[in-house]
Amino acid sequence: MLFNSYIFIFVFLPSVLMLYYACNRHGWYSWADWVMILASYLFYGYTNPWYVILLVFSTSFNYVIYVLMSRKTNQWICISGIVFNLLVLGYFKYYNFFLDNLNHWLGSDFTLKRIVLPLGISFFTFQQISFLVDAYKGECKEIRLREYLLFVSFFPQLVAGPIVNQQEMIPQFRDSSRRQFDSSYFAKGIAYFVIGLAKKVLLADLLAKPVEVFFQYDAVMKPDSWNVLLVAICYSMQLFLDFSGYCDMAKGIGYLFHIEIMDNFDKPFWAVGVRDYWKRWHISLGRFFTKYVFIPLGGSRKGKLMTCRNAFIVFALSGLWHGAEWTFVLWGIMHGIGYIYDYLLEPVLVKVPIFIRRCATFLFVSLAFLGFRSENLSQMMRLYKAFFSGGISQPLVELTSCFRSGVIHRSFQVFGIGATQTDELVFYSLIGIVLGYLFFGKSTKEIITGIRYKYVSALSLALVFILCVLKLSRVSVFLYFNF
Repeated sequence: MLFNSYIFIFVFLPSVLMLYYACNRHGWYSWADWVMILASYLFYGYTNPWYVILLVFSTSFNYVIYVLMSRKTNQWICISGIVFNLLVLGYFKYYNFFLDNLNHWLGSDFTLKRIVLPLGISFFTFQQISFLVDAYKGECKEIRLREYLLFVSFFPQLVAGPIVNQQEMIPQFRDSSRRQFDSSYFAKGIAYFVIGLAKKVLLADLLAKPVEVFFQYDAVMKPDSWNVLLVAICYSMQLFLDFSGYCDMAKGIGYLFHIEIMDNFDKPFWAVGVRDYWKRWHISLGRFFTKYVFIPLGGSRKGKLMTCRNAFIVFALSGLWHGAEWTFVLWGIMHGIGYIYDYLLEPVLVKVPIFIRRCATFLFVSLAFLGFRSENLSQMMRLYKAFFSGGISQPLVELTSCFRSGVIHRSFQVFGIGATQTDELVFYSLIGIVLGYLFFGKSTKEIITGIRYKYVSALSLALVFILCVLKLSRVSVFLYFNF
């Protein structure tokens, strides 16, 4: 089920809210938890009920491992649990990738399977691995079955994160004061949800149009450097608005239930280097890899060479986590090289003006995302070759026409401006406005902190919500559902 769908907004969410608070109002806290768990399973299995079987099996197995470790702390029990999670993830996400590479390099003829990737499997797998490691360290005390099931399946962040820790969530589920309706939290939740919905429906889906056209026909278009750069910028903005919009909506839904979910973004377009970027982008994933991979490898404690090695491994794994394609691995490696570059040259880079560093970081990240979006290695290499081959021309008509509006055309015709020039003006204006906001504007958190919940703000949110609802006729999935 999608956050940006009529059935979720007008049926599912109101129903779950009423049932949840009705149970809590009568002191039926365990029933309220089961309502939330069952609602989460319904949410997850809405498009494919088989997903629920996998989720129940996975969480049940992991809880059994936790129970065994709570009776006797044993390293091998923990390792067996981690291996189980990685095998499940490996089968669904990397089985065909592994066999395809074997066939390519060894000349074998293994038959690939038609495996459907379950939504959110990368997220809830990492979440359960973090739980097992924390349990082994003695950080998880007397966790009930329903608390664990709710921790893993909590529907606002089940499908696309953030990847939360048990220390953040389970104490909130246990806090009786959070069982009561809180109007301030509820108002904040509505604001987060509406702003996130607007990011997705009004902006990300709009920017998706030229990106989809370009990547579908790039071989025919034969773009030059300028057009490749324009699409890279569009996709970078689309991905951020899409993913951060989802996380804002997830955080808002959490607030509706009086639960706080961590911030997953902190104005990444303000980053002044790749190291800074990963402190602002997909924060929960960076935290996971830092705590459970980078630090166990030695972190930054064993000198610069080992620090660079550890960072490189982390980013290569991060790329592989995003998808079973070499394009994702190379995307991760590019970020690893950028991270090492920042780390080694930090004494020199701090002398460069901040704005130049921000622009350079944005350019690097956007160009790296070309590989992230490419269907295969050949397309990825073709785009980088086109970019580095040089050439600046007018934006391709196929791109600028994506934002075409008959009303705007007729308005500009009065001043003698043709259709092509109008399309270009609208195209550049939209990119400039969105880019300006992301470079200099406030984050969702800052916007909501400054809101005074009175008539003007309420009316503004209502108008934005109505605009979003009118756009829901063409429902689109969130980009990070693919990962």
